[in-house]
Amino acid sequence: MLLLALVVAAALRFWALGDIPPGLYRDEAANGLDAQAVLNGELDGQSPLYFSANNGREPFYVYLTTLPVLFLGNTTLAVRLAAAVVGTLTTLAAYKLAAVWFDRRIGLLTAWLWAITLWSIHLSRIGFRPILLPLMMSLTLWLATNAYRGLWPGKRNNWLWLLSGAVYGLSFYTYLPVRFTLLILLLFLIYLLLTNRGKPLWPGLSFAALGTIITLFPLAIVAFQQPELV
Repeated sequence: MLLLALVVAAALRFWALGDIPPGLYRDEAANGLDAQAVLNGELDGQSPLYFSANNGREPFYVYLTTLPVLFLGNTTLAVRLAAAVVGTLTTLAAYKLAAVWFDRRIGLLTAWLWAITLWSIHLSRIGFRPILLPLMMSLTLWLATNAYRGLWPGKRNNWLWLLSGAVYGLSFYTYLPVRFTLLILLLFLIYLLLTNRGKPLWPGLSFAALGTIITLFPLAIVAFQQPELV
């Protein structure tokens, strides 16, 4: 069932990807132009970690687009290919997260909902960055849940905490609304503490914070030095 969901998700995302929807939305075109500038070494002194055009954009999707543009040229398909790949892979990430939070049946239901729901298909077929955020947050929460519950009981899972924090830090390179997740995670932490479920959080949470700081640090420096960009 999971494999079938992945196949359906891929079919709905890759079919006639270069033609449907027709033409390029302006955000897609901006990403394509920035990817071309990266490949040509024409950043003109701007930070490689934050692209100032089109009201400013985080860099993750632009860099994912460079490889398709390199091999497929300046085409609509090249600009959208990364979104289709990410959207398909999120089917698996959504399954893993829902399965570890609930059970395999709910995981499969979640995977199918992601695979066939209109908005997730739509965002997987246009070449800009929002599609990255569900994948990164699903991976972050899946890793953190495994660390919290103890993937191997009796052994420290600090490396999992560290990895979950690193992935969360990378999510700040994807799409602007990730900043609101700080509030959501804080409220969730308060809930765990109030329900006496906070004990497994330490010292793992400190490793997660360290992973976040490490991966987020370069972008934070850019934001501190050039706050008008972000």
